[in-house]
Amino acid sequence: MELSILLFLQMLSMMLMILMGYAIVKLGVVKSEQSSLLSAITLYIIVPCMVIDAYQIDYSPEKLNGLMLAAGVAFLMHVVFILVSNLLGKIMHISEIEKNSLTYSNGGNLIVPLVSSLLGSEQIFYCTAFMTIQLFFLWTHAVSSIGGSKQRSIKKILTNPNILAVGIGLLLFFTNTKLPGILGTTVKSVGGVVGPVCMIMIGMIMAKANLVETFLSKRNWLICFGRLILYPSLMILLLFVTRITHVIPYAKDVLMILFLAIGAPVAATITQMASLFDNEVKHAGAINVMSVILSIITLPLMLELYQRIL
Repeated sequence: MELSILLFLQMLSMMLMILMGYAIVKLGVVKSEQSSLLSAITLYIIVPCMVIDAYQIDYSPEKLNGLMLAAGVAFLMHVVFILVSNLLGKIMHISEIEKNSLTYSNGGNLIVPLVSSLLGSEQIFYCTAFMTIQLFFLWTHAVSSIGGSKQRSIKKILTNPNILAVGIGLLLFFTNTKLPGILGTTVKSVGGVVGPVCMIMIGMIMAKANLVETFLSKRNWLICFGRLILYPSLMILLLFVTRITHVIPYAKDVLMILFLAIGAPVAATITQMASLFDNEVKHAGAINVMSVILSIITLPLMLELYQRIL
């Protein structure tokens, strides 16, 4: 219960950052549309730095085993989520933005600072497994569904700064190499602002949204229920059935970090991609904002459920 309470307090901190972004738009300091600039900076500079820095940890077989376990479960869960989202898309006629909002969570931008505050910076390492897998799916599946099939290109995928960052990070981890001096400090500093920047960006988008209309939309509630309750519950069910947390001694602690990522609100990247490709930007932002607000309650509750059942 103590961990859930600490998580709740950290979520409130994130909400205050969102209110900062909301305030600077309402006060006329910046325009809501300028959030697209923050989107581009985050996607192509800040997130790659965050990924590389997360792999700056001493190599050990134990850490590698934990990383591989988290990566394997993360890959399986993404496949399950994509299949379930496509099924719901056919049954309920939901849009590509809505399907991707269901599938992808803010497991990097939001969870990295939360894990660092709650469990210590060393545990961020296991977040990289989720981020690595999700980056692959985001820049293959999500980018093509939101931006159109023309965005699906092997060259674009391999040369994307986020994918390159994963490759660099893995190379540095396996060779036990640390970035030297000022280079390491720069990468760490830039990557460290991902949480606040993304929250401020969400607040800027929220300032343009009609919050009353957002919360009165049954469709938004449906997407948020799926993202915040249904999909993390599917992970609990999978782990309960397989009994993996009982078979592997360290699995419960490692997969708890993965569970926090999966139970997070809609990925800020979906809103960023919607902005870049001009595809239902307001709707994507509304779902994102609503999921962030609701996750203040749902994420601590789902974490408590995880700890009690597993």
